Amino acid sequence: MKLVDQEGNEITSKKNEKAQELEKQLAQKAHTLVEPLINKLQLANQQIGQEQLMQITSMAHQMIFNRMIFNLIQKVGVQNISELVGENDVEELKTAFSNQFKVGPPDQKPPEA
Repeated sequence: MKLVDQEGNEITSKKNEKAQELEKQLAQKAHTLVEPLINKLQLANQQIGQEQLMQITSMAHQMIFNRMIFNLIQKVGVQNISELVGENDVEELKTAFSNQFKVGPPDQKPPEA
């Protein structure tokens, strides 16, 4: 989790007890969200790989984070999302997002992990 001070400088959670506590609370909520799925898999005697578990946990964190943002937006009375994310934001994010992917020729196989 990234927190910034009033000047915009990042405060890492290693230096910030409040951030550590928030991360702990978020991890607990994510665990609560994932627990029923893990229980179902165990009851079905199925295994889940470490990579899949990380993906599921990441999805849980994202779902909780999205709900937190939604609840905050509702609480402060924002009516239009453009009040929070403008076209410049979308353009910046679009560039950052597309730069995370490498596209090769259609016949090229992806690298082995």
